Amino acid sequence: MTERDNSSGNKILRLEPHGADAFVGESPAYEWGRIYGGLVIAQALRSAMLTIDAEGHSVHSLHAYFILGGDPNEPVRYEVDRLRNGRSFSTRRVVARQSGGAILNLSCSFQRDEEGPDVSTSIFPHDVRSPSDSVKIEWGIGLDTRLESESTDPARHRVWARFTDTLSDSDDDHFAALAYLSDTNAMEAVVSAHPANALIRDKPGESWDDVYMAASLDHAVWFHRPVRADEWLLFDLAPHQIRGTRGLATGDVFDAKGLLVATVAQQGVIRVRK
Repeated sequence: MTERDNSSGNKILRLEPHGADAFVGESPAYEWGRIYGGLVIAQALRSAMLTIDAEGHSVHSLHAYFILGGDPNEPVRYEVDRLRNGRSFSTRRVVARQSGGAILNLSCSFQRDEEGPDVSTSIFPHDVRSPSDSVKIEWGIGLDTRLESESTDPARHRVWARFTDTLSDSDDDHFAALAYLSDTNAMEAVVSAHPANALIRDKPGESWDDVYMAASLDHAVWFHRPVRADEWLLFDLAPHQIRGTRGLATGDVFDAKGLLVATVAQQGVIRVRK
């Protein structure tokens, strides 16, 4: 076992050791019948964290590929490969598996904190509504999500989100919880630029789920500073490209004080239902 703590009080981030550098996590039931992708990302990251022995090494980025939809009725086994243990950087690869095969492949990197400049060119939007004035989205367990604004011209999607389960004061817990939140609404941002939006406008009462089939393909998070994921974070998401059946969105993540805490990116497949 490693020196890192796995005592988080919430079930979403709780893992059980299952052999050398392997861990098992479970999923709550989600209404769409598959494991929420952010859960697998968060648990995979948490697995990697549990193999980091170097003191002061914190996650600074992760990159993940979604391979198969996960079955929430079956535990997920996370197998960690210790690719590098350095003085400044540590690198891990994690494969999440169920009985049907691999469902996620994740790479993540950790860095020892070093002194240097703190400069951000991303600007907190000036016209943001508060979470209490935004529209609540019923997204899933452990998530309080509010749609702050969305538009098609320009294509934009802004969401407040916070983690609702109990977290310790450990930075690792909050980074993992932010990873859990980071899969929220990226594909909705892609859809905001899709020409088939006219189909929704012409049919009142239909949601974009009625018009589109969408699934995440790959996902990335860059962590810029320690964060409180159980406090409100603003995800300012914008689509960049839709070509064929793939679309890409990126977003800045700010805390309520306007500090840039992370950057996210997601590519997904999006098809118009016949």
